[in-house]
Amino acid sequence: MMQMRNIILMILILTGSVSLAQSPILNIHVSMDSAKLEYTRYKIFMKFCEPKKLSEQGSLFTHDTSHIDFAKLKDNEINCGEYVSSNQGLIQLSGERNDKPFNNYEYSGQYFAWERIFIFKIANYSSRGWWPEMYIVLPVKYKSFQTLIELSDIEFQSGKVVFLRNVNAYYDKSKLVIRQSLKNADTVEVRGFPLRSLLEKD
Repeated sequence: MMQMRNIILMILILTGSVSLAQSPILNIHVSMDSAKLEYTRYKIFMKFCEPKKLSEQGSLFTHDTSHIDFAKLKDNEINCGEYVSSNQGLIQLSGERNDKPFNNYEYSGQYFAWERIFIFKIANYSSRGWWPEMYIVLPVKYKSFQTLIELSDIEFQSGKVVFLRNVNAYYDKSKLVIRQSLKNADTVEVRGFPLRSLLEKD
């Protein structure tokens, strides 16, 4: 009887490990421009969004390119979650939270990034006065089972949006890597951005 219990327990553990190994992976690292961080503190939040009409998913392991024109989507054609802070709800193996509350954002989890839209909100916490937030909008049009997103050198521009339609993306074996410096990135005013309601909704 005890041996049967051990066998069942081993099967459950192995099944869980296989399921975990077959789950899509997303890693995100976002950082402000380190040359401009003296006496400044910016907090970065992110939310997951997706078009209401997605392409047929097919195999998770193919490297397809989406035909959705993200620049033409309207706010009522997109669903979004709520903004979360860096590593919100994620616990390290030590049992401690892995928070870097200012000037960086990190996310690591099981998530399929293809055709999703990531919206980052950056708030200035170093000023006594209120500065309108800055936003970064990143649609992912390349399919991959594993996705790494690294956005760096962000210069805070109050009330502006960076819409990343064309990013530096490539495949490293089976992993999609989006690695983009945002130094001198083109911006538009939040008030004139077509998806403004999605940006400002918490």
